[in-house]
Order: sequence, then structure tokens, then C-alpha cells
Amino acid sequence: MCTKMSVKISTCILLVALFLGLHPITTSSRCLDSQKSSLWSLKNDLIFDSEPSFKLMTWNLSMDCCDWWGVTCDEAGHLTELSLNDDGIRGGITSSHLKSFKSLKLLNLNYNSLSSFPESLLTLPSLQELYLLHNNLSGPISKHIRVASYNLSIIDLSDNKLQGPLPEFIFKLPSISALRLSRNNFTGIVHLDAFGKFKNLYELDLSYNNLTVIPNTKESSSFSSLTKLDTLRLASCKMLKIPNLKNHASLRTLDLSDNRFKGAIPNWIWNVGNGSLGFLSLSQNKFSSLEKPYTFPSSYRVLDLSSNKLKGDIPVPPSECYIINFSNNKFGSSIPADFGNALTITVSFTISNSKVTGVIPSSINKASDLRFLDLSRNSLAGPIPLDGSLGSLELLDLSNNKLSGKIPEQLTSIMGLEFLNVSYNRLSGKIPQGGARFPTFTSLSFVGNKGLCGPPLSKTCGTGNKKM
Repeated sequence: MCTKMSVKISTCILLVALFLGLHPITTSSRCLDSQKSSLWSLKNDLIFDSEPSFKLMTWNLSMDCCDWWGVTCDEAGHLTELSLNDDGIRGGITSSHLKSFKSLKLLNLNYNSLSSFPESLLTLPSLQELYLLHNNLSGPISKHIRVASYNLSIIDLSDNKLQGPLPEFIFKLPSISALRLSRNNFTGIVHLDAFGKFKNLYELDLSYNNLTVIPNTKESSSFSSLTKLDTLRLASCKMLKIPNLKNHASLRTLDLSDNRFKGAIPNWIWNVGNGSLGFLSLSQNKFSSLEKPYTFPSSYRVLDLSSNKLKGDIPVPPSECYIINFSNNKFGSSIPADFGNALTITVSFTISNSKVTGVIPSSINKASDLRFLDLSRNSLAGPIPLDGSLGSLELLDLSNNKLSGKIPEQLTSIMGLEFLNVSYNRLSGKIPQGGARFPTFTSLSFVGNKGLCGPPLSKTCGTGNKKM
């Protein structure tokens, strides 16, 4: 039975609901009319590869433009971020589209087809982050560009077709913290110390241009004083000497691949980052040895020493490394017996074409997380010691060695094995037929082993003759 109090409450609720129904609450739009008009004009004036992206097709004049996909506003309704990445935009963007975006801090135009560097973007007075990755930007960038925002801190021009010297305007920006210029056609001589003025720099990528980078060689250089540097990519920069990085205690990513280094890898480089370095690539150089004594830090997650001229003992990698590439070297030695103990969480290990001798150590079976194992094009002999413990394997390449004996039946139990190559060895016996994957491998996986027989080869086991 209802009490008088509950009846009163119910009556009040009903009256409030009726009031709200007759007098709906209205909220004002955050979006400024000038911002909405400019954004709409920008959308209508842009040229697309085919048609406007789904993102832009969702823009609707009846909506608050601050709620449009790719648009972010501040509390006052000013546009602060505009993300038009991967929208099929081609051609260019003119300043008339941008005049009212006085508060724009971030502009993302990655993965479009813009053909010329949009100089007008640099007139935005509040711009802090500019992303133009993977467009079709070409030609040199003018020396006379006027930059309106000296707070511009992140610039990404990677993966375009830009030419000429590095843009001069960049070196006039005191707040640069991340500079990505890789995979263009920039030319000229660049001194690393020229970037020493950017005290907040945490990322620098000059890789794969036609630049000749002159490294800093002294610990007292201005580049050496960049204590916040986290990522340094200088691949294919025609460097003859390794930069002096002893003071860079914050480095986590270091790519010095495809340069002109030779001789011994200095042992100080393993201490770069003071235990924080996770990615190191010294591949595609002419290093011949590792200076001793050396110790790999446990922080490495990717270690790439491939495509050098390394000779002597095969180094045992750190035990927590996920990806290890020692391929295309000249070791001329055997894999240490306990090598597999260091691969317990390794996902990929490659040492192909490196003049490796001896046998495959049985400790390799401890690498239970391995998905890719490539020991091809060496002089490995003896049996294949795999006992089925490598249950995560997706690729196994043991081709072009001197391995003998039978193919282990245990390999048929590896359900995810998608690629197998044991061709051109000295294996014998019947090819295993069990499991889900083995019957799918073609003869190319097994050719060049005179003693092997059975499907998919045409040689019948027990007769030594081919099927007619």
C-alpha cells in the first residue's frame, strides 16, 4: 500500500517529466561558426583520389563541428587538432582554407597523395605538430619559408620524394623535439652537431636519403649533450665513423645500418643507453669483429648484426631478445652448445649464409617461443636435433647445408608450421607424412637430398626407382 509520501514523490516526478517534455533543455554548440564554415569549405575544395573518405562523408552541417570525425576543439570551440590522415587527398592545400584556424596545434595529413609541400601550413600561428608522412611531396623546399609558430616541435616528412638540402626553416625552430625526414631524396652534407641546438630533441630520423652525415666524435660536442634523445635512426647516411653516443643515457632505439663502418665494433656501444637500449641495428656495414671484452645488455629486444663481415666466435645474444639477426657474415665457427639457453623467449633467429660450421646444438629445443628459425646456406652437419619442443614454429629453413640422417617425425606435430625447407642437404629416409602441415609441403621443400624418398618426391621408398 502506497504511503502519502510515496504518492507525493511520484506526483513530483510526473510533473518534472511533463515540464521537460514541454520545455526541452537546449545546449549551445561549442563549434564556432567561422570554424565550421572553414572546415566545410576545406572539405568541399579538397581534391580526392576517387571520392571523399568515409570520415569526411560523416561530416554534417546539422552537427556540432567539434564532434565531427577527425576534429578536436578546446572548451571555447576553437579547432585544436585536425586529423585527415589516409583520406585520399591529392594535390595541395591553400592558405585560404586555414586562415581561421588560429588555435590549431596538431595537423595530421599522413598517408594521402599531396604533391607539393604545403608551405601555407607553416603560417598557422599555434601549430605544434605537423604530420605529412607517406604523401607524394616532391621537389626542394623553399629557403624563404616564413614560419609563424616557433612552438612547432614535431615534424614528420618521411616517405616522400622531397629533394635538395634539408629545409632551412627547421633549424630556426627552437622547440623541435621529433624530426622525421627519412626516405626522401634530400642531399648535401649534414653535421650531427647542427641538431645539438634542439635541447628537447628525443627523436631524429635522417635515414635513407642521399645525405652525407658527419658524426660527432667528441663527448663534449653539442650533439652529445642531448640528454633526452630516445630514438636515433641514421641508416644509409654514408657515415665513416660511429657517432659518439656515450653520453646518451636515454636511448632506446639506435639504427646505424647501411653505412660505411669497418673494423671492430667498439665495445662501448653495448653500453649506449645505460641499460635502456631495446633496438640496435648495425647491419649492412663492413664490421669484421667485436672488440673484446664485450657484454650485451639484457635490455635488447632486437639485435641486428646482419650483412657485415664478422669472423670468429658467434656471439651469444642476451637472454631476453625477441629478434636476432646474424645472417650474411663470415663467422667460420660453430654455434655454441648452450646457445639455445639464450633463446628462451626469442621469436626470430636468423644466421643464414654466415659460414657456420659444426652441428645444430640440441639446446635449440629450449627456444620454445621461436616462430622463425633460419640456419640456411651454411656448412652445418650432423642430424636435425629438433624434438618437437618448438611448437610455435611457423618458418624453418635448414636448406643448403650438410645435414644428414632422417627428418624428425616430431616436426609433424608443429601445427603452425607454414614454411619448411630442408632442401640440398644429405638427408635420407622416408619423408614424414603425419600431421596437418607436412602433407601440404611441395617437393621444393625436400629436393637435393639423394637419400630422401616418398611423397611429395617422385622417388619411391624401398625401390630406389622413380614412379613411372
